[in-house]
Amino acid sequence: MRLLVDLHSHVSSLPSPQIIQVQKVPQHGAEGREIVNGKYVLPVPLGVDFPIEPSDYILNGAGEIDGGDVSSRGFAHLLASYPQYDHIYFNPLLTSAHVGELVEVGSLAAGEHITDRTLNPEAVFYPRFQTGRSGAVDGGQMPTHTALLPANTGVTPSRPGLILTKAIDIGPYTLDCDANEVGADEFVLYWKLFKFSVTHDISAASGAHAGTNTPALRYIEETDDEPSGFSAYISTDGGATWCDANLLAPVSYCDRSKSVRVAFRNDSAEKLYLACFALLF
Repeated sequence: MRLLVDLHSHVSSLPSPQIIQVQKVPQHGAEGREIVNGKYVLPVPLGVDFPIEPSDYILNGAGEIDGGDVSSRGFAHLLASYPQYDHIYFNPLLTSAHVGELVEVGSLAAGEHITDRTLNPEAVFYPRFQTGRSGAVDGGQMPTHTALLPANTGVTPSRPGLILTKAIDIGPYTLDCDANEVGADEFVLYWKLFKFSVTHDISAASGAHAGTNTPALRYIEETDDEPSGFSAYISTDGGATWCDANLLAPVSYCDRSKSVRVAFRNDSAEKLYLACFALLF
């Protein structure tokens, strides 16, 4: 299941995005692509179906997710699918506050870059991605349009598209019997990718396109969530080291951690759109 949401109602000054359609997840590839001018798609993790009522909402009156919204319910179903885990952190990338959980400007500080140790000398990669703007001034976000840029092959070594999260504090959710924060040592990472394509706006009275008057159309396409050139990582030491993570596959550590970072990398020639991500622990 996935939802189609009116874009204008999402970006208004008092956002209350309107759900305009609930549909089955189309087939992957061009055969299942759909026009999304003036709207956006809100995916439900694992394509799980649950009832959507007229009172259901994307964001509450304050423009936030609050646990009763559709995204929270969808990720609750994801957590319920993995009963060995007690908690889930998720970012649906719907608002400027969600964008604020990403590292926007990289530095040599731990967690704000990735070092590729397979290269000699080691290469340092900084965030390279497309998204909205966090903060109060001109803040905003276009859902499903946070994107990992294609690799920049015009430099040596090539620079991948890269998204890094700020530290995710899981300590308060991992209490022992004495209410001490103990952290977690096993995690599962989830994410959802989309592809988009746009046709040209053509209006011509003469020439090769004489008599043509077609609008620009934006298409969304279901795609593989682990395409060639894409990789994801988890760090439990503040970003000093990163461990490869596969989609919904457990990643275990020797020691518990109360703070986690997540990263997504794109070494392909295509722009990849990250709709949302989540961490189970």
